[in-house]
Amino acid sequence: MTTVLLLADSSGLFIAGLAGVALRILLYELINPPFYWNLLLLIPIFLAVIAMRGLYPAVGLSPVEELRRLTITSSAVFLLFTASTFWVRSAEDFSRLVIAFSWIFSLATIPLCRWLFRVSATKYGGWGEPVAVIGRGPNTERIVNFLLERIRFGIRPVVILDGDGHSSSSLPILAIDDYLEQFSASSKVQTAVIVNEEISTEVQHALLNEQKFGFRRLILITDHTWIGSLGVTPYDLEGMLGLEIRQNLLNPVYRSIKRIIDVILSLAIGIVSFPISLIIAFLIRLDSPGLVLYEHSRIGMLGEAISVWKFRTMVVDTDQVLDDFLSSNPDALDEWQKSQKLKHDPRITRVGKFLRKTSLDELPQLWNVLKGEMSLVGPRPIVRDEIIHYESGIALYKRVRPGITGLWQVSGRTNVTYSDRVQYDEYYVRNWSIWLDIYILLRTVWTVIRREGAY
Repeated sequence: MTTVLLLADSSGLFIAGLAGVALRILLYELINPPFYWNLLLLIPIFLAVIAMRGLYPAVGLSPVEELRRLTITSSAVFLLFTASTFWVRSAEDFSRLVIAFSWIFSLATIPLCRWLFRVSATKYGGWGEPVAVIGRGPNTERIVNFLLERIRFGIRPVVILDGDGHSSSSLPILAIDDYLEQFSASSKVQTAVIVNEEISTEVQHALLNEQKFGFRRLILITDHTWIGSLGVTPYDLEGMLGLEIRQNLLNPVYRSIKRIIDVILSLAIGIVSFPISLIIAFLIRLDSPGLVLYEHSRIGMLGEAISVWKFRTMVVDTDQVLDDFLSSNPDALDEWQKSQKLKHDPRITRVGKFLRKTSLDELPQLWNVLKGEMSLVGPRPIVRDEIIHYESGIALYKRVRPGITGLWQVSGRTNVTYSDRVQYDEYYVRNWSIWLDIYILLRTVWTVIRREGAY
């Protein structure tokens, strides 16, 4: 896996440098491109710095944390290189614009190459550290399926130990003694994922004290899923484990930074998309009678009612059409009760289907962001009838501005259940950071392009 990422980072840096030189030549006078081949010697140095940041092989590292480390590392290396050119005799041979362009390109090419190389390696069985999952019960089952579905984390279960004999996966299930006799000697498994609440005290002692299994790393899974990890810092209190949990969205400085980013990006997106909005408005009027914009009351920050704007994507008499459809289609009624969405919604117009597929119907919500009622990233705004789905988590929801996009939209959108959506919203609020917002915005672009879960 380390080799895969080394190749990915080298490719990303090479592409960024090549694009930087090409753009410099395109915009200004001709430079001496062969001279810049000397910069290939910097790639090993760059890779060494990335390695020191713990990004090889990045097993189990959150994609948000990986993006943060890559961005900071790339920026620091390019900054130091730029400063060093002032102290060498050949400084005049370097174009500062080439360096600047290469840095900007690297912020995109390195993460993109890492993703592409991971996908390719996964396809051919070259990605994922083999691990043993130890535990019995529903949490063990859930964790095994989660890791098998998300190989990008680099953790690939190959055996279940101390299991109860039941699993929806095809993994072998072994007793601890059987594993020691049949599996451990010839196994390359050096890491164990321990579901702490679903193993016996004897197994805990055997794992932590005897170390007869040969595991070099133990990953403990807790049932406190509400904690998350992005806002947590571990502490060693002389043998006791302490966890510091930060609530970044309660920090007024961070909230101000988030608000500034919202305003700047909303203005930029609004200006660029204005001609597109005019065309959309014209098509809506041609397609069906009714207003171009649709206003709907939603719950905003602190529980206050806000008017959320969208391009109209439905027919005018929506309630009657929906009632008639659900009363004659039991399967659709069941789908509606689970997610408050319908894959084949009879209320949606022809233009509306396109707008929803591309998420262009939400462009008017930029006005809500500028007014301070919404944020670019946050939990999706809900109506009063949906409060029941959040139960006690509604207090957490009301602490932040709802968003145009969010963790739910980039994690499956309408392909996940409503309870999953609530969990995504809670995770976002508790683990918020600027980097999480950036990650979600980048994922949103890709989700819109692929039209994942949009209907």
